[in-house]
Amino acid sequence: MTLHSIIAEYRVPNSYKSIQQLAGTLAAYLGFLWLAITQAQHWFILLPTAAACGVTAVRLYMLQHDCMHRCFLTPRWLNDLVGVLLSPFTLTPFAVGRYNHNLHHSHVGDLDHRDTFEINVLTVKEYRGLPVWRRLCYRLYRSPITLIIVGPFLVYAIFHRFPKNTLKGGFMKDVLIHNFLFFGFYGLIYYWAGVTGLCVLLLSVWIGVSFGAIIPYVEHNFEDVHWGRRPELTSQIAATESSAVLDFGRVYHWLTANIGFHDLHHLNPMIPNYNLQNCHARLEDAGLLHSRKISIREAVACFGWKLWDEDAEKMVTFAAA
Repeated sequence: MTLHSIIAEYRVPNSYKSIQQLAGTLAAYLGFLWLAITQAQHWFILLPTAAACGVTAVRLYMLQHDCMHRCFLTPRWLNDLVGVLLSPFTLTPFAVGRYNHNLHHSHVGDLDHRDTFEINVLTVKEYRGLPVWRRLCYRLYRSPITLIIVGPFLVYAIFHRFPKNTLKGGFMKDVLIHNFLFFGFYGLIYYWAGVTGLCVLLLSVWIGVSFGAIIPYVEHNFEDVHWGRRPELTSQIAATESSAVLDFGRVYHWLTANIGFHDLHHLNPMIPNYNLQNCHARLEDAGLLHSRKISIREAVACFGWKLWDEDAEKMVTFAAA
């Protein structure tokens, strides 16, 4: 059997599994949030429950991500409705989020379309050509403090109220609906638990987006990642060599709805999250997929790679540049 014939067997969504995932994850999110708010005076309960709420929100985002690819539920209208209704919990407008994410899929690993990535990457030549103050800005931008601690919170809590490409394709209506749901949800939390409730919710958001930001960074920012230009950069090269598998263990894969099997996801984004791991294992066993796998230790080292060296064809540190 060929790679694509095997993949075709795993593309069919199972609405029963999807509804189970959705109901269980949403119940866990609301349960952890309720516990964190009601026990806010006890920091030893607040911190782990707020963290659990934040991580569960990341899992909800991954389910919304499946909705963006329209592989989570059938019929199609229900898939899109669920994606919209998840938006206040994921802080991501659905339609414009899908548009931007599809751009990312279309141009993964493409040096001519780096604007479609969540994180900007400069080449060594580009970096050397910058004035000193812009080099300093890029260094600050590429620091873990910006990429993990500060930046994700600003993006999801503030910039996603009017995200990139909002004015294209009639997405203003989508963003207005999202913001109505967003402020309605946060208004309910304030009405129920006041400032304390909002602070706890924002704490969970900060933890969640910081945890979630590690995923796209490491998946596309390892030392031997492939960056190129078309026609050399084919869709298969981009999927298998510009994306990696996050080999962080079974619990991590469950929490993040298998998004760590990222090369396969880029090969075919229509595979529902609950089929990704089994499909990936089958392709590897058949010798049809040879993934670049990144351990937790390697993931930490990935934060040292800052620039793409076109001559060496690998990511390098600032010192190497």
